Amino acid sequence: MELKEALVKIRKVFLYSLIVASIYGFFEILISVFGYVFLYPILKGFNYFPFLEVNLHPEGRISTISYEPPFLAIYLITISGWMFSYILTSKRLTRFLPTFAIFVLTYFSGSRTGLIVIFFQGFVFLIFLYKDLRFKKYVINFLAGALVVFSVLLVFKGEKVIHSVTEKMNSLNFQKNLTKNVSNQSRFGMQYAALQVFSENPITGVGFGQQAYHNRTHYPSWATRNNYEFELYYKNKKEKAFPPGYNLYTRLLAETGLIGITLFLMLLYFSLNEIRLLMKKAKEEEKTILMIVSISLLGLYINWFQIDTFRIYGIWLCLAILIRIRYNKNLILKNE
Repeated sequence: MELKEALVKIRKVFLYSLIVASIYGFFEILISVFGYVFLYPILKGFNYFPFLEVNLHPEGRISTISYEPPFLAIYLITISGWMFSYILTSKRLTRFLPTFAIFVLTYFSGSRTGLIVIFFQGFVFLIFLYKDLRFKKYVINFLAGALVVFSVLLVFKGEKVIHSVTEKMNSLNFQKNLTKNVSNQSRFGMQYAALQVFSENPITGVGFGQQAYHNRTHYPSWATRNNYEFELYYKNKKEKAFPPGYNLYTRLLAETGLIGITLFLMLLYFSLNEIRLLMKKAKEEEKTILMIVSISLLGLYINWFQIDTFRIYGIWLCLAILIRIRYNKNLILKNE
């Protein structure tokens, strides 16, 4: 498959999925956030989709076609770079809609990781645009316009804007929420336990897939106290599912030690460095797809700080594309 064909086909699949997710999310926001419950029967129509069960979250967060808000965040992180790229390759006014949908869904998902990572990805994309002479002026105008809009909102809706921003900032204060938020207690407690296992087995770890067996003796009391998740799931011997580690890096430290984490970090470094080297001589579609891959990989590598599975398909898709581009370069050099 040529790079242009790969770019168009993969991006189109993600776009169609985003359209479905956005329609679902639109009704979910109206019902869960704004209280228009009479729209719920319309939302239930999505139950006719295979593998999809309509489920509203009582705390006013949304998950659209995903099971939970964190999974929605992973989905949005995966496709964000592909959706941003429409701004580069399309001349239609609608080219901004996919990016707009990404940020709206991220905001209402309430996912702390999603907020951090996707806004970081957006910042990286702005850097790419600013370096391109064709878009430098648009970036400056966009930032100036955003500042004006925010200032106007502060003047007319200052109290609501400040309250909304403060609420989101407080949700990102992990230290402050550690004793109040069960999710934070579980995540940091699991990561702490994994680091204790690593300290006891620093070179080779305890063996791949063995984290859960060793973590259970290191759960800190500040994480398990008044935490229903440990009683119901992680310390429940009748529960068949393995307790999650919530961080792939601490998991690898515990299971594979310094040897394993070093090899893994080398893979991450070489993938990002390969993008940097290829970008120097890239043109047109190749440059666009490298930008997409870099934004996706950066976001998904950061996301691994809060999930401990390798089953994040966006990463392997991006690495496959990177290998394909590298193969093309080697083929060209060989022919020359």
